[in-house]
Amino acid sequence: MRFHTIIMSMFLIFIMSSFHQLALAQTNDDYLAIYESATENGFLPGSRSAGMGGAQIAAGNDGSVLWYNPALLTRLRKSEFSATLSHQKLKNNTALISGNTFNNDVGNTRLAGLWGIYSVPVDQGGLAFGLSINRIKSFDKIFRYASDQNWFNQIGTIDGWGGGEDEKGGLWSYSFGGAIEISPRASLGLSVDILDGNDDWAYFFDSTYTPAVYQYHYDHSISDDYAGITGKLGASYNVNDYLSLGAVVGFPTRLKIEQSSIISEFDSDGFDDTDQSFSKYSYTLPFWFGGGAALTIGDLTLAADMTYQDYSQIEYRSGFSDLAYYNRLAKNTYDGKFNFRVGGEYFLRPAGLKLRAGYYQEPIPYQGLPIETDPRYLTLGAGLILDRAVSLDIAYLSGLWEKDDPSIGSSEKYDIRRLLISLSFKL
Repeated sequence: MRFHTIIMSMFLIFIMSSFHQLALAQTNDDYLAIYESATENGFLPGSRSAGMGGAQIAAGNDGSVLWYNPALLTRLRKSEFSATLSHQKLKNNTALISGNTFNNDVGNTRLAGLWGIYSVPVDQGGLAFGLSINRIKSFDKIFRYASDQNWFNQIGTIDGWGGGEDEKGGLWSYSFGGAIEISPRASLGLSVDILDGNDDWAYFFDSTYTPAVYQYHYDHSISDDYAGITGKLGASYNVNDYLSLGAVVGFPTRLKIEQSSIISEFDSDGFDDTDQSFSKYSYTLPFWFGGGAALTIGDLTLAADMTYQDYSQIEYRSGFSDLAYYNRLAKNTYDGKFNFRVGGEYFLRPAGLKLRAGYYQEPIPYQGLPIETDPRYLTLGAGLILDRAVSLDIAYLSGLWEKDDPSIGSSEKYDIRRLLISLSFKL
């Protein structure tokens, strides 16, 4: 039975590695060792911004521009304070080759952002400084599969097996920066972004038989603590009273990860084992570039952005015994990706109401697993001016993506719904 347990353990580790990076001690010769959650799972800061699909490089006009394009801070002629809450529901539908399907969901309500902007009184031009805290990545995920459609509801009463993963966490940016008008039509801005966050992931697999409950049990949990730094240089230019242009250069992002891993397993023959390990590693994401345009005609604003980052230039800096080898793997496993965002806003002046809509996509750069449909989102939003100093903004995002996992013969569909609510004060 011990030999069976060893074989089963090897098989389960292979399955489990499809979902998350393994502890570094177990990643030799494994392409999945270089899967990094922080290269995807984007989260749009700010309710106005999210309602317009994140197309803010040229169209931003609130404190969220400290993240999208700091040069637009000069548009804020009044000091501003804002707070954002988010509610998210993620649904997963997994279909196996056997025909079994499994539906699960996970939800949470969290603080999504805070910012404060100080507009400096000047005789001419514009000068502003800002400080913000924004969630920029969301790692929340759920996944289940089993030998029988009802196995999870009848553990201990029917023979079979089942497993899955649970993941939660996110990455935050603590940003500070400023902007200045260098001419009546042009501004430059700079921000420094301190990154911090965590990613808690857990995988389990159980096989059962009657009348005993567990024939074999395996679980693996990984906790990643992130720390990093990056920044942005932004520019904006008003071509005329109708057309505005924006450009951003994002500096390389240096991330350090402290990782703890716990693996435990046992079987009905008395085998019981637990392994715990700790490791540290770091990597750098390359420069990214973005451009945008905004067209304003009366009370209607239309905006479009495009960004590009060549993820094949990801560079591991520490934590691997052979950095050159793993950097070659990364170069062959990651692609450069364009992100597109479009949005619009219409101001109903008699009602003091702003209506918004948008669309954006965030292609997954990691090519280690087949991606059938890259993440894409439709967004809606509204802004209500409550009085001269207070405004309320709401955004609703609906997104989906689909991937396959050949190791277990599954097709996985993810459906995400996100609601953001911001309350802002202007002085």
